Amino acid sequence: MQERHGRGCLFKRVWIKTGDAVEVNEDISFVRDGRRAAVWILHRVFKTQSYADILLDHVLEKISLSSKERALATELVYGTLRWLGYIEWILKKLYRGLWKSVPPLIQRNLEVAVYQILFLSKIPEYAVVDEAVEIAKQTHGDQWPGRVNAVLRKLLQKKENIESLLPDQKNLFQRIAVECSHPQWLVERWIQRFGVDRTMALCKANNQKPYIGIRVNLRKTTRESLLEEFLQMGIEVELDPFLPEFLRIRKSGDIAHLAPFQQGKCTVQDPSAGLVAHLMDPQPGEWILDLTSAPGGKATHLAELSGDQVHIVAVDKYLHRLRMVKENAFRLGLSSIDCVVADGTGKWKPIFDKVLVDAPCTSVGIFRRSPELKWKKITKEIPKICQVQSRLLESAAQALKPGGVLVYSTCSVLEEENEQRIEAFLSHHPEFQIESIAGKVPQEFISPQGWIQTWPDLHDLDGAFAVLLRKRGCVL
Repeated sequence: MQERHGRGCLFKRVWIKTGDAVEVNEDISFVRDGRRAAVWILHRVFKTQSYADILLDHVLEKISLSSKERALATELVYGTLRWLGYIEWILKKLYRGLWKSVPPLIQRNLEVAVYQILFLSKIPEYAVVDEAVEIAKQTHGDQWPGRVNAVLRKLLQKKENIESLLPDQKNLFQRIAVECSHPQWLVERWIQRFGVDRTMALCKANNQKPYIGIRVNLRKTTRESLLEEFLQMGIEVELDPFLPEFLRIRKSGDIAHLAPFQQGKCTVQDPSAGLVAHLMDPQPGEWILDLTSAPGGKATHLAELSGDQVHIVAVDKYLHRLRMVKENAFRLGLSSIDCVVADGTGKWKPIFDKVLVDAPCTSVGIFRRSPELKWKKITKEIPKICQVQSRLLESAAQALKPGGVLVYSTCSVLEEENEQRIEAFLSHHPEFQIESIAGKVPQEFISPQGWIQTWPDLHDLDGAFAVLLRKRGCVL
């Protein structure tokens, strides 16, 4: 961290990750508490298309805040992102002028304030308004404090009749999109696919605070022992109802700082992602290719399930991402994973018993964990992402021995990334067929077509897809 002095106050310059790269940010001179940290982090989320969790980790690591202020910053960042569609609609109704013309930091400041007023109750409303005005002074001088004050005072007047500001019920798609704080294009899709009631239930589930999935490293401990260890630490934890090596933590601090994590007894992973390793059913001596491995959650799970007796080739295009795989494997005490810097869509010799394509996707299934993804321009990205997914499937088919197994998975619930990808692949590869997964995973996750689909509203899991394909022929 670099420091310099100017204009009578201390300025700090923080290193953050933008996606996978690391860059130096602009000054964050006004960050001295949780609310200001939230405003600044949200500003960077939208300015750099960064992930909120990465920004939170890096900023809170560099800025000295109390545990109370850190918790407030986290609540404000994720809460504002979850309800941003609703909040922005309200603000556009209250602000006199073109919302796009409002400086980004002022927008974020107002959004955080509206979230506090409408969704939280611990901080008095007058204090929220005063803080928002003070932040506007610090970031923009005398130009914006009056307008920030006017908008928020107007909100307080309208609070008891807030529904009058929402879209008319006649415009069903827009009303549900705003009320449930989801992008309208996705609401339209889901209503056409599932109907209104299911769509609203799915949106509601996406807006809930998620539990933290914990995968127990059974090579170092048992699920019951780790459960008891967490309970003794005062952590709210329970058994996962679906997979025998998973727990669910409802409330805790940073898991990475807890002794069980540092000792390699567990990994943070949603149980929906854990289903993939059970589909692959790794057996001792098998050669497994993981074409998009980083950060290594599924590769390490495969190694654990096999007793560290498989040969896993973990592939990623970027060395710094593969370092995460190596670090995770070392922490968990695993030695069966070899990391290879390569493009997963390249050419491979047919030497592998099993291949995993955990494909890059739109991540529409993990909105409750990464709510900022709701507000990305996903529709423009879908065709390009689908092309990459298809190329990865082609490479996987090439790398697989006759008689081998290919597992394709995503953390998306969009049909073009899931069912349609597999149908297109099978239409060009008659040597592959969908294999029954009965007995490998709970029956409630298995579709009539034979693949896995999990849902936040139906299963209290991340939205995810996985399918098991068998390449016809005798094993060489």
